[in-house]
Amino acid sequence: MIIGSNIIYREKVSSTNELAAEMLKDNSPSEGTVIFAGEQLHGKGQRGNKWISEAGKNLTFSIILYPDFLQSDQQFMISKVISISILELLDKYSDSISIKWPNDIYHKDDKIAGILIEYSLEGNKIQHCIAGAGININQFNFPPDIPNPVSLNIINHQEYDTGIILAEFCRICDYWYKELVDGQVETINTQYHNNLYRLNINTGFITHEGPLKGRITGVDTFGRILIDHENGNKGIYGFREIEFNN
Repeated sequence: MIIGSNIIYREKVSSTNELAAEMLKDNSPSEGTVIFAGEQLHGKGQRGNKWISEAGKNLTFSIILYPDFLQSDQQFMISKVISISILELLDKYSDSISIKWPNDIYHKDDKIAGILIEYSLEGNKIQHCIAGAGININQFNFPPDIPNPVSLNIINHQEYDTGIILAEFCRICDYWYKELVDGQVETINTQYHNNLYRLNINTGFITHEGPLKGRITGVDTFGRILIDHENGNKGIYGFREIEFNN
């Protein structure tokens, strides 16, 4: 087992990604080391946002990986592995789970998990990466300024043992990471593609050029989203070039 062979628990940290980065500076933690925190004081989200999580209620963790078998332009494969692992985990507890490009997991139209992956590159190879994730498990009340949050507790009206769920996630993620190591890229791509949020559904987006409507048709090797525009044009958009117009 790679993922979760070493699990480090901290009751309170600034950020699990920051702690993982400090560990990488000080020594060489084994691949698959998971840092799991009961509370994050300054949890990180994408686009410089904070990840807000009530102490002791949810899963907030980071995984240290050394995917030096990947080229730097293949780094989004790590995001795909983490995404489909969380998807498979949550599918055991609820239906209507999907992957919202580029880094969220949704239940219907509400956000149940988020992912932040930080990479260290050496030449055209990935030296190491820190895959951080937050999964809403038992939290029932969220701050009013957080848009559309949801948790397993809200969905099922039941509290869960976060340690058991983390162990299950590690088992699932270990399987998918080994698939990546073994070169099963198409299998991973298919699983990711088939579970994309609003796949082939007419959807509103905002780009630098203004609003548009179109259908998501997939995500390419580089992590760019593919959209067929309502007017018949086709577009390829990278992270920060487009967002959903909710």
